[in-house]
Amino acid sequence: MTDENGADRIIAVFLRLKDCMRKCRQKLSGGKNTFIVLGSLTEYEKRTGRHVTVSEISRISGLALPNVSRLLVPLEQEGLICREKNGRTVSVIITQKGNAALEERSAEMRRYITAALNALTDEEYAAFASASEKILFSLENNLENTTAGDSAC
Repeated sequence: MTDENGADRIIAVFLRLKDCMRKCRQKLSGGKNTFIVLGSLTEYEKRTGRHVTVSEISRISGLALPNVSRLLVPLEQEGLICREKNGRTVSVIITQKGNAALEERSAEMRRYITAALNALTDEEYAAFASASEKILFSLENNLENTTAGDSAC
């Protein structure tokens, strides 16, 4: 079991890792949030099996609904996403052009991550991957149980 000092150490590592990933994604996007948004939309679809709605983006990000809509406009104008209205619900869907742009950036991200992971031995990599998945599963599970219907991080 981990004590509070151990938890503090891991929190610091997670925060630094999150910051490094954000900086890497911004670098790959040329300072724009395109890669971050498209990657998040794709990850949401993989996790839930459905397209994310503008309302869900607002809820998850903490941004007001009009701000989310305004942030999506440039992506839609570039043909990277489209919005599909179904009654009062508006889903955000990544287009083929968006998927191609995301895959291009994802390949670059994989190269960065692969280079970083090469610092680990095979045993360290296996332990890291397994432990990371367990921690993420536990965090998501605890959040689902405490946030009235929100799922995952």
